[in-house]
Amino acid sequence: MGTATASPALATLATARAGKTQRLTAGLVSLAFGAVTLALLPFASRPMPPMPGFVPVYQSALIVVYGLTTYLFLVQYRRTRSGSLLVLATGSLYVTLAVLLQMLSFPNVLAQGRILGSGPDTTTWLWTFWHLGPPLFALPYAIMEGNGRDRSIPPPRTDRVGLLAVAGTVAAAALTAVAVTRYVHLLPKSVEGDDYWLLTTSGVGPAVIALTVLALAVLCWTTRLRTVLQLWLAVSLFLLVCDNLITLPGAARGTVGWFAGRMEALFAGLILLGVYLREVDFLYARAEDAAGEREERRAELQLARDNLALALEAAEMGDWELDLGSGASRRHPRHDAIFGYERPVAAWDVETFLRHVVPEDRALARAALEDAVGRERIDLHCRIRRADDGAMRWIALRGKAYLGDAGQVRGLAGIVMDTTRQHEAEERLNQAQKMEAIGQLTGGVAHDFNNLLTIIVGNLDMIVRRPGDEGRVTRLAASGLQAAKRGAEVTEKLLAFSRRQVLRPETVNPNRLLKDFQGLLRRALGETIEVRFDLDASLDPVRLDPGQFESAVLNLAVNARDAMPGGGTLTVKTCNAHLDPGELADRPDLCPGAYVLVAVTDTGHGMDTATMARAFEPFFTTKDVGKGTGLGLSQVYGFVRQAGGHAQIKSESGRGTSVELYLPRSVGQVAESRPEGLLPLRRAAADEVVLVVEDEPAVLEMAVESLGELGYRTLTATQASEALDRLQGPERIDILFSDVVMPGGMNGVQLSVEARRLRPGLRVLLTSGYTGTALDDQGVPADLPLLSKPYQREELATKMRLVLGGA
Repeated sequence: MGTATASPALATLATARAGKTQRLTAGLVSLAFGAVTLALLPFASRPMPPMPGFVPVYQSALIVVYGLTTYLFLVQYRRTRSGSLLVLATGSLYVTLAVLLQMLSFPNVLAQGRILGSGPDTTTWLWTFWHLGPPLFALPYAIMEGNGRDRSIPPPRTDRVGLLAVAGTVAAAALTAVAVTRYVHLLPKSVEGDDYWLLTTSGVGPAVIALTVLALAVLCWTTRLRTVLQLWLAVSLFLLVCDNLITLPGAARGTVGWFAGRMEALFAGLILLGVYLREVDFLYARAEDAAGEREERRAELQLARDNLALALEAAEMGDWELDLGSGASRRHPRHDAIFGYERPVAAWDVETFLRHVVPEDRALARAALEDAVGRERIDLHCRIRRADDGAMRWIALRGKAYLGDAGQVRGLAGIVMDTTRQHEAEERLNQAQKMEAIGQLTGGVAHDFNNLLTIIVGNLDMIVRRPGDEGRVTRLAASGLQAAKRGAEVTEKLLAFSRRQVLRPETVNPNRLLKDFQGLLRRALGETIEVRFDLDASLDPVRLDPGQFESAVLNLAVNARDAMPGGGTLTVKTCNAHLDPGELADRPDLCPGAYVLVAVTDTGHGMDTATMARAFEPFFTTKDVGKGTGLGLSQVYGFVRQAGGHAQIKSESGRGTSVELYLPRSVGQVAESRPEGLLPLRRAAADEVVLVVEDEPAVLEMAVESLGELGYRTLTATQASEALDRLQGPERIDILFSDVVMPGGMNGVQLSVEARRLRPGLRVLLTSGYTGTALDDQGVPADLPLLSKPYQREELATKMRLVLGGA
């Protein structure tokens, strides 16, 4: 349903530009009549042979000419709503009425004697008034056209203003008739019998000439005769000047001057009418050409429709159009076939379509159609039920909305295709890729953890078999502890990649973190690599976990070091950035807006396209066996995505690599600097009692043992309900130390809330290795301290010190 393109308005006599040919023709016409007038001036007073019937024929011709001109002006006024054209129309109407009144004043023309008036004074003054009409109405037209303002009449008022103007003109003509009949004796004497020399000597005739010349001069000056109408209106006024110049010297009816003046007055009216008739002929020719072009376009359009139908048939698509105003629709037969109809249905509208959409997708489909008002586009992928067999099919609906003048959707048009086979193929491909990724992930996890478990199990086995050698036991236990720490690091990186790690975000300035971190960064890279910092001093703050940020930068730096075995340059750059919707077209989960860019760039060997495509996958590495786990970039990716940002790699083989981290700008206040150094080991000071809630017996035993070594007395519970029973009892409890993920329907966060309700002021410390699923991705509240598993006694003591406020 295309929008009809408004064709440009056809140029009219009032708007068409006067070309060189028009100006040359107008000049020659004026020159010819001027020359004839000057040539006849010496003979103006000579009498001519009598011409019976000349006056009624001449007057009738004038009435017809000016009457037709009035009609044409009014027709164009209704079409263009031009106020200046309405002025000319009323002027032409006034002249028509004045000439009609003058004809009624001639004796023995339409009846015996005079129908109007009682003598030649009435006839002469009516001649004067109709000669005053053209210049009087040409003056306001020239002024209106000359100032360049829009003089169009609003559409609702066009007819009313036109009727009022016509009524006013008729009233003016009626007043003129009254003045020249009843009150003609009050007007200056202008004629004696057939001699009207008094018209000249009284000054009335010269005044008419002067007014006409003034109107001609103003018209030429203000409009520069830009349009065809203005040009030939000027010629008409010039002929009226010639009419007056040759008529007044003749000074009597029936003279050469009188006859020549009548002819020039008639030609003055015929000029505009002739030009208008020429325009009608021109427009008719244009209409014929337009009709021919329209027929050619119709044939081209039909050919395009046939080609489109073939293309749609080949692509198994169906096109459709809906007119929301009339309810009419046009659909390709395949459209209805997709919805399960063997034959096209009689009617189709939006509600009919929505009834076919499965209930689960109906809200999505309705929202997509409603969004078409603002976006003017429809892009919908949903499921439908076929009408014949009730089978569920996937369809893709794409189209465009066409808006009306008020901004409402007046029609929809587009294509529909059955994408069930493509959807099923994509599902199979996604499943295959998912299984391949799971296989790679589980293989990597199994490889790393089997190595670590070999160390731990082997060392513990040797300790159990020979526990008496203290030095040997210490060495083997330290080796097992180091392997366990490495296992914890692998787990942490896997959680980071899956965006399930527990973050403690702060609003910080990345520049400060990088400056504090640069010493460690330089030591990690070694002396062969030059480290450069390009930090934007006006950098916006961001909200992130400082430790995870530093870990991400360190991972990027270590990767860069390995890519520059012979040395090179590592550049860490920060700046403010803005991501536009176009840059995030393939990332609908990100919002456009202000970000902070942290880029780590090296001069190493770079990556090829295939390597870049898999760089963020866990356990994917191009390093030799034993030189990398393949979890560094996956940790960076997971951290940035969990922070609400975006990570991307730019690299070329042999030309280095740049990893760009886009972090959302924060509007919060920058947090104070973190205290440096470790807190001293804190033991229980006043026999504090800790309620330990843990469902894993071995972990519970380890926690009780560690707290006991720190001097705390302990109570235990294996689930939240048992802990609440303890809290409701009389026993002293100073700290609740609870796992986050527990069976029984209540997790550690919910337990802490209920515990504080029972015992206001109770201190709480939570511990967990994974919280995402248990807390529905909402995490641990920021006001609750968290100790991540696995932990050592020193870490437990530090957290206890912070919880009890002993820092």
